[in-house]
Amino acid sequence: HPSQGVSLGDNVTLCCHLPLPAAWVWLYREGRWSYAKYSDKKQDTTEFSFLSTSREHAGTYSCQYQLSESEDISVMSDPVELVLTDRSFPPPHISLHPEEHVGTGTNVTICCWNKDYGAAFLLHKDGRSAPIQRLVPDDVGTVSFTLFGVTPADSGTYRCSYHTKKYSFLSSPLGDSVT
Repeated sequence: HPSQGVSLGDNVTLCCHLPLPAAWVWLYREGRWSYAKYSDKKQDTTEFSFLSTSREHAGTYSCQYQLSESEDISVMSDPVELVLTDRSFPPPHISLHPEEHVGTGTNVTICCWNKDYGAAFLLHKDGRSAPIQRLVPDDVGTVSFTLFGVTPADSGTYRCSYHTKKYSFLSSPLGDSVT
């Protein structure tokens, strides 16, 4: 928690939800053991909190548990990604084509660019929790997201962000919007 919009320096809690109450729970980052918790009150949820997140906290996490010392250890959980927003990265630029009102069935192109930083651009639609598309830019740092045959469900506000080559789990702030 929270599940999105986490910036460097924010507090974050990763929750391991277990099918059965467990005594031992392990949290792995990038496949390597990072943290362990023992509970004598066997719980079906274990929380791992990071106060004031740093770049080292960003990455992919999984959980594993053991019901008791005499039991086998579980398989790894599905992974979750902790992507942190680094406000020192400049936000990307965005444009929309066509700019005027479009009818149902029209193709719409949203261009995003930032020539110095972007390794992968993400297209976000306000009201959606996850990005709706991801593209790698061309040599001049531009991507073109195409919405084919738009319908009323496609109307809304769109923004871009990007991940850098060096830190794939760090994101730029969201840029300006197009509607």
